[in-house]
Amino acid sequence: MKTLLVTLALTAASSAFAAGDTQEATPYTNSKAQAHGEDHKKARPAVPVKRANDGSTARGEGSGVATTNKAESRGQEKAAAREAMPHKEATPGSTPK
Repeated sequence: MKTLLVTLALTAASSAFAAGDTQEATPYTNSKAQAHGEDHKKARPAVPVKRANDGSTARGEGSGVATTNKAESRGQEKAAAREAMPHKEATPGSTPK
């Protein structure tokens, strides 16, 4: 039992030591790819942030104004047509509409 605990402790310690210096922990900062990305970042034009119309989001979501597209309105029409069709009342033991 004692050797199992010692072995487990050594395994945990070696795992912690091995994972201490990974690329995620200390990324390369002087590589060609990093320099290329920085050059592209500096070359981008400085565009100001778009101002939201109503203060919530850029699209105006949450403003209470419904903006449905063609597909959404067609889906609502089909759902209303399905509901308007006559259907049988559910009988006990069957699946209700």
